[in-house]
Amino acid sequence: MDVGVPIPFRCCSAREHPCCECSMKCFPFIPQESGLKVNQPVSFAVRLNGAKGLLDAKVHSPSGAVEDTHVSQIEPDKYAIRFLPRENGLHSIDVKFNGQHITGSPFKVRVGEPGQAGDPGLVTAYGSGLEKGTTGVQSEFIIKTANACPGALTVAIDGPSKVKMDCQDFPDGYKVLYTPMAPGDYLIGIKYGGPYHIAGSPYKAKVTGPRLVSGGGPHESSSIMLESVTKSTTLSSYSALPKFSSDSSKVVSSGAGLSTAIVGQKSCFSVDCSRAGSNILLVGVHGPTIPCEEVSVKYAGSDQYNVTYLVKDKGSYTLVVKWGEEHIPGSPFHIIVP
Repeated sequence: MDVGVPIPFRCCSAREHPCCECSMKCFPFIPQESGLKVNQPVSFAVRLNGAKGLLDAKVHSPSGAVEDTHVSQIEPDKYAIRFLPRENGLHSIDVKFNGQHITGSPFKVRVGEPGQAGDPGLVTAYGSGLEKGTTGVQSEFIIKTANACPGALTVAIDGPSKVKMDCQDFPDGYKVLYTPMAPGDYLIGIKYGGPYHIAGSPYKAKVTGPRLVSGGGPHESSSIMLESVTKSTTLSSYSALPKFSSDSSKVVSSGAGLSTAIVGQKSCFSVDCSRAGSNILLVGVHGPTIPCEEVSVKYAGSDQYNVTYLVKDKGSYTLVVKWGEEHIPGSPFHIIVP
């Protein structure tokens, strides 16, 4: 079965391109450009339209690996090409006939959804180190990978001298530090998920100052590569929260809901934080198998809170009450629902 849609193309004559007359006759049916999944076979067909010769294909994955394909004849003039994607991201498919690319080749298809591994379009970079620097002085820039899933990150710096380079974790991605030792222009290439540059790469940084090394060629290269991990933009927002001054040991709680509960009936208790400073009240109830479906915390004024929760199953429950990151006296509370 063919998967995909035919690509229209303009036929050319042997007089225009005598070396590719046969390859231009091949009519491809490429796979769908999105919705493909890792470890699920992808297939598409190529009709030769009477051309005689050898048809072959290669798949370039986001990490740079070259994957083989399986080419099989399904009709006298029609061949199926199949491959198994092993990673998310943008794949490039070379389809050649007698060593020449057929019309439209290489084809681009995406495996997985945008934002999954291997999508350099969701990675950005910023910082003064991408534009300028001084010899002997450490420059830096940030690579933001928080919007992309894990992938291979490569940073290469080419210039009048090798540079001492380091890559450090950063809330939204990574901080790259480098120290140039000779003045001149440095090209900074940033690739993510394979051989594809991120937007704006390569960058050109102009470095000034005296030359601090002797020898060396006109162009020296330094590079670093790592496998990025999942980053979340929420990290930076949490780090901006104010520091609270509080004492959870001075929180007072009372009410039947701290010790008993009945299936299908709301249980209640109150929490007095008026002498415990300033912070956030956190309440959670976990049941025999899953968390409690309904927990309500209402502010009653003067740092007083009323809490209600509803249990739907019998068994042993754990009630956690925290003032900020610290448990209040008695927490966690253990409740048996008969």
